[in-house]
Amino acid sequence: MQYVLYVLTALYAVLCIIAAVSQLKSGAKRDTPAMMLLGSVILLAAILFQVLWGAWGWLFVIAGGILIFLAAFQNGRRGGNFHMRHHIIRGVFTALLVLGFLLL
Repeated sequence: MQYVLYVLTALYAVLCIIAAVSQLKSGAKRDTPAMMLLGSVILLAAILFQVLWGAWGWLFVIAGGILIFLAAFQNGRRGGNFHMRHHIIRGVFTALLVLGFLLL
């Protein structure tokens, strides 16, 4: 079960990295893509931290998830195409990741 959690976390982080790099290449404002990129790296660090040192990976998941959530929220507001359902799903997924790391 823990490997499924790690794979889901890594996939989410990699998808966010792809989105952040795409935004950085487009020449748009760089603050939100940088925040999403940092959050993604922190999510990947959560997996490494959990595997190597144990039970504190959930703190990294919270920090990375919050950064990604805030970046996506800000992108939606700036772009004029704010979809609340998308942000709710992202928040629920992040909460489930945190819960999964807490239960390991």
